[in-house]
Amino acid sequence: MLIRLYDPSRDTRALRDCIIEQQDFHRAIEPTWPEGNAIVNEYLDYLKSQCEEHDGTVIVAEAGERMAGFVCVVASAPGASPDDPVVHAWVHDLFVRPEYRHQGVATRLMVEAESFARQRGARVMRLGVLDRNDGARAFYRARDFREYVRVLTKRLD
Repeated sequence: MLIRLYDPSRDTRALRDCIIEQQDFHRAIEPTWPEGNAIVNEYLDYLKSQCEEHDGTVIVAEAGERMAGFVCVVASAPGASPDDPVVHAWVHDLFVRPEYRHQGVATRLMVEAESFARQRGARVMRLGVLDRNDGARAFYRARDFREYVRVLTKRLD
């Protein structure tokens, strides 16, 4: 398994496929989310802009010729509000394709994301995870992430 920086000249198609799979996985957990094919172009543009604006990168895991997963991390996300002004690293996405899970791929991607953020001066890393994504929540807790803010939602229709 090779962990390396994303190369837009050769990885864009594979990253798009991973984003679609990730979105569809999340949609199975949270049905209000759009299908991966419906948002992949917009989401790829969003990740690119976040990386450009906040000193970020995409790191990929490569198994032979296949992208096994990726993480997108920015090193300098602004504080959320005046009462929480801490500039922090932010993990936009961590995704490993199902056939590569439980092989240490996510751990290796997170180690690289944390290293990237530390090298750029970040001392705090944050991320969001769907409440119903029990596997991801357990993964992050095992790596010393703690719950910080919980967002509640209610449908109004």
